[in-house]
Amino acid sequence: MTVGCKENLPQGGTKTTRFGESPSARLRLNSRLESGSKRAGCPAYSGGGTIPLCATGRGKRSKRHITSPATLSVDFCNVRGLRSNLEAVHYHLETTKPALLFLTETQISSPADTSFLHYPGYKLEHRFLPRAGVCVYVREDICSRRLDHLEGRDLSVLWLRVDSDDHPRVYACLYRSHGGNTDTDQLMELVQMGTDSVFEQIPSAEVVVLGDFNAHHAEWLGSRTTDHAGRSVHDFALAYDLTQLVTSPTRIPDVVDHLPSLLDLLLTTHPDSYLVSVDAPLGSSDHCLIRTTVPISRRFRSQPIGLRRVWHYRSADWDRMRSFYASYPWGQVCFNLDNPDADADNPDAVADSIADVVLQGMELFIPSTMVPSGGRSRPWFGRSCKLALRYKRECYRAWAEASVAGDHNSSALKMKYNSASRSFKRVIAKAKSEHVASIGEKLVRLPSGTRAFWSLAKAVQGNFCRPSLPSLRREDDSLAHTAKEKADLLVSLFASNSTLDDTGYSPPKIPGGETSMSEIQFIQRSVRKALLSLDVNKSSGPDGIPPLVLRTCAPELAPVLTRLFRYSYSTGVVPKSWKTALIHPIPKKGNSSEPTNYRPIAITPLFSKIMESTINCQLMRYLEEHQLISDRQYGFRQRRSAGDLLVYLTHRWAEAIENKGEALAVSLDVAKAFDRVWHKGLLSKLSSYGLPEKLLAWIASFLEGRSIRVVVDGACSDPKPINAGVPQGCVLSPTLFLLHINDLLHQSNVHCYADDSTGDALYTARANVSRDSVFEYRNKLVSKLETLLGNVSDWGRQNLVEFNPKKTQVCAFSAKKEPFVANLNFENTPL
Repeated sequence: MTVGCKENLPQGGTKTTRFGESPSARLRLNSRLESGSKRAGCPAYSGGGTIPLCATGRGKRSKRHITSPATLSVDFCNVRGLRSNLEAVHYHLETTKPALLFLTETQISSPADTSFLHYPGYKLEHRFLPRAGVCVYVREDICSRRLDHLEGRDLSVLWLRVDSDDHPRVYACLYRSHGGNTDTDQLMELVQMGTDSVFEQIPSAEVVVLGDFNAHHAEWLGSRTTDHAGRSVHDFALAYDLTQLVTSPTRIPDVVDHLPSLLDLLLTTHPDSYLVSVDAPLGSSDHCLIRTTVPISRRFRSQPIGLRRVWHYRSADWDRMRSFYASYPWGQVCFNLDNPDADADNPDAVADSIADVVLQGMELFIPSTMVPSGGRSRPWFGRSCKLALRYKRECYRAWAEASVAGDHNSSALKMKYNSASRSFKRVIAKAKSEHVASIGEKLVRLPSGTRAFWSLAKAVQGNFCRPSLPSLRREDDSLAHTAKEKADLLVSLFASNSTLDDTGYSPPKIPGGETSMSEIQFIQRSVRKALLSLDVNKSSGPDGIPPLVLRTCAPELAPVLTRLFRYSYSTGVVPKSWKTALIHPIPKKGNSSEPTNYRPIAITPLFSKIMESTINCQLMRYLEEHQLISDRQYGFRQRRSAGDLLVYLTHRWAEAIENKGEALAVSLDVAKAFDRVWHKGLLSKLSSYGLPEKLLAWIASFLEGRSIRVVVDGACSDPKPINAGVPQGCVLSPTLFLLHINDLLHQSNVHCYADDSTGDALYTARANVSRDSVFEYRNKLVSKLETLLGNVSDWGRQNLVEFNPKKTQVCAFSAKKEPFVANLNFENTPL
């Protein structure tokens, strides 16, 4: 940015040049100008570059009240390079905690990883450009959404909507570089179209346009001259009845002879009750920080700070805990052996009682503390940083007062302020480097590859910021903002993905085999082995029992768990507490405000996983020994992988080409393959594989009555029932899915890796085959694949499986000069 003592007027003197070249834009602007002239007023300062004392914010201290009125604090500043002033920006967020902090002229390209820019408790939205760019830090308790459809691709404009109880506010943050009149017209035309769109879609909204306009207007802004940008911005403010609220110069020139100027503006349709002040710049920027507050009817709902229990395993008395479990009267307390009137078919109570005893032992012999969930703010912002910032602000105020009074010592005070600003930047950099050095020493001390090592390394990589879900968009375009609202919205979505309406459908009938499986055997040795194989770095289940306790106390807990598993299996009842999964949403690529861009990760109880692993081991052994799973299935099987299937299919197609032939393949996409498995259809197939009656009854109980709950930032949703899908996070689910899809592989020439299915057809021919013969061969390949796709479609209708024709792809493999174009249709959709 260059601001000199002299500013040249454009040719033509007072002639006004409108922004935007389109006649429609000029007509809209002219009509607004006629009705809104003289309404964009703002008390102009006297010009000449003086800084009034009223803008320094020094002197009177406001009295603190126990209950201060609810306000919305919005700060903005031209940061003149976000990378170089990042720590000053973070320090401002830490000490002031504004609701919104808009930054212009960030001067960075959009990096692939922006984690180093993030700050705990804030969400970062950005429109980064190399020599320009804007961004905003949004406090997590602010209900906001990005309006990126109003933004231009290569222009420094960012639109943000903030919903509060009184009325919605729509902010447009912009940066106008010195690119000439054409660029100015393009920028203002974009802002005008965005403003029109906001007024059309949200008539009750307050529109706030702020940022570094780099505009000069003698009458309106008190500048020495009036330029094209100043006239364009002034006309825009008149046209939309916007009031400019910043009354003091906002740029401190780098050159001694240059004068301060008002370049950073705030235009709003609702100017009443705003408090605007100008503060010292952030970091080494030459633009002041503009701070604004406006009253709101109600405070924003702050996110509750959740607490989580941390077990101190290193201080645990493991010997006494093992003795406690070994001597505990499990039979009398948990299995009600002394109570003949107890319900003999109640594995629910037995499982819950055993879990309570395990937790009781943990309470007795493992120390624990309750700590707030989530990360903390910058740990290196200490007293030295606070003192350096205070001194910087004092120097700025002293220089501002001297400038207002016309003190000849103002130049010296300006130099003193510059020195204080540089000193503050050095103090923060030193504090951060010392903290980073201490982290490096800690990483060196930790064994490489351990959980503690990777936990700290991940925290460093994520800039010590706890990832948080943004506000999620509902179907009615409202926002789910609190953690509980987000969890309820996501659980409804995930539950709908695992819900089927099978009214009027009968399960398919599959002929039974000649083999039969013996009953599942639960012996202590196998249960103990399963306990000892638990990964202690995995998380606890919904019951709160960690794998470390089960693994450490495996000899003592194996007998009672074996008894519980036998009891559950013999009664054919799976405990209800085992059938509720906790879901953690993980973001996919794309818009993080869309609930559909999250995938669920389920956490299930460890007791259930151990019993499932015992059943699954014996079930898979039976299926493999009797070759009941199709040889074309490569997923979830020992000594088979996706690479094996890829090598096999590639060999088939390459061999056809080497033998003067061709191959045609189709890749199928199953919609929600694991989430929408039809339970009745699956259970009807299991009996055909010779499974014993008790196992069939246990699996039926395992599938029915399931529910899910979603956890977001420590808040848990209400449970939602599901009636379809193989349960995610369960050991037995992959095997059940293989049996569900197994008959498809027997009915068609389809190869699978789990649900990824590929069908193909090929031919071989002699050398110098005629062109007519090639066409005949190709027609046969197309006919074979049409038959295959028809069989697949029929199987899907019988099993309530939906395929996605738009994602299904066909590929021809040929070395012939004549292109092989296969016209195939799948479920009335051309491939």
